[in-house]
Amino acid sequence: MSGIAGLAVTALLAAAAGSPLLSRAAFRGLTAPARVVLSAAAGAVLLSFAMTLFSFAGVSWNVAFLAGTAALIAALAARGLGIPAEPRAARAAVPPLASAAAACSIAAVLAAAAATESGAATSVDLFFFWGPKAQQFAAARGVDAAYLDEFFHRFMHPYYPPLVANLQAFAALVTGRFAWGAALATFPLLLAALAIALPGTLRAAAPARGLAAAASALAVGAVALIGIRAGIAGNGDMPLVFFEALAVALLLRADARAPGIELLSGILLAGAATAKVEGFVFALAAAALALVPRLRAPDTLPASAVRLLAPPVLALGAWFLFGGSRGLFRQSAEYGPFGVLHLEHARGITAAIGATLAHTAKALPYIVPLACLVAAGRPTRAALLPLGLAAAVVVFALFAYLHMAGDPRLWIEWSAPRVLMPVPVLLALALYAGRAGGEPGREGRSPR
Repeated sequence: MSGIAGLAVTALLAAAAGSPLLSRAAFRGLTAPARVVLSAAAGAVLLSFAMTLFSFAGVSWNVAFLAGTAALIAALAARGLGIPAEPRAARAAVPPLASAAAACSIAAVLAAAAATESGAATSVDLFFFWGPKAQQFAAARGVDAAYLDEFFHRFMHPYYPPLVANLQAFAALVTGRFAWGAALATFPLLLAALAIALPGTLRAAAPARGLAAAASALAVGAVALIGIRAGIAGNGDMPLVFFEALAVALLLRADARAPGIELLSGILLAGAATAKVEGFVFALAAAALALVPRLRAPDTLPASAVRLLAPPVLALGAWFLFGGSRGLFRQSAEYGPFGVLHLEHARGITAAIGATLAHTAKALPYIVPLACLVAAGRPTRAALLPLGLAAAVVVFALFAYLHMAGDPRLWIEWSAPRVLMPVPVLLALALYAGRAGGEPGREGRSPR
């Protein structure tokens, strides 16, 4: 089986695994294309979770057994919801703005695909650690603790959360081999999935269709341009942004406080938390910001907190349980002790980030969404969630760079555009939230 065919089968199995949850009537308010992509996204998170649990238990990976276990977890979660059905997503004529935005998204995806095919968007990290780990996991039919604990592999980030390597290994099991080209193709394919799902996830009412499509196109275009210029094909950055964007889009919906939407948001946040280290910080910040408005309803707050926080805590907890039992976290991170900050580098770090972003398509992927947001006027309360998350991403990046004892400029030049890639996406979502009106979790009319 070819690598692309293996990816397609993997996506279908992930969608099947997530379908016991997304097929529930509670999600009828989402458009059909969005439900398909969200089903695959949720299924992928549950697949990775099952793979980690199997490795901890010492059970060899098997494609059918893993997919069945993930589907069972989704079915159990769905059965425990006990939520009423939502009205089906309204069908409406496609406004001109939505058509133009869709064309822009298609162009961005095609550009990402062309850059990936030519090698212009290739990530060297795929060959340094993402790919080798996935290849070894597939060969071992489990997370290979001995391989990760090898002294000469200490720069392969053995402590990194497992989702990306797990899913790449799952695709290798489906294909029968690890396909490097297919791993690269995850950049345009996930970008296309985001372009399909984001508009239908954002809008909770038909009149907001054009605005949702425009904000989605702005986000997709920014990710495509940064991804090409920064070379993210094959690494963990596109999966991270994919899960983060969809989770925030759900949290911005008018029905964001519905139990099903909260649980699905929590599962997607678990995907972000187990994709890269910074994803856990994002997940905690997103859950905290989403729960602030729920403080006015203390009777439902505990249940909301569980639905939003339990998935990422369980997903990362399984990884820590596995790693702790195998001694994988004995080696300290290569960036320096957690509690030691080199504040003398603060000014240089800020300047280096600015210079690096200026060399990433002249910073246009960051400037354009910010300019649109500023031109839109004072942000509404609904926009505070994505804006707060954008600030959290920036603060965490600065916090990470301050840990390096030496000159961090080379590290910043290599990583800053990728690490800050969620920011323009969040600015685009803030633009939608600020213009669509209303507070997440409150039904209301949205302008066209």
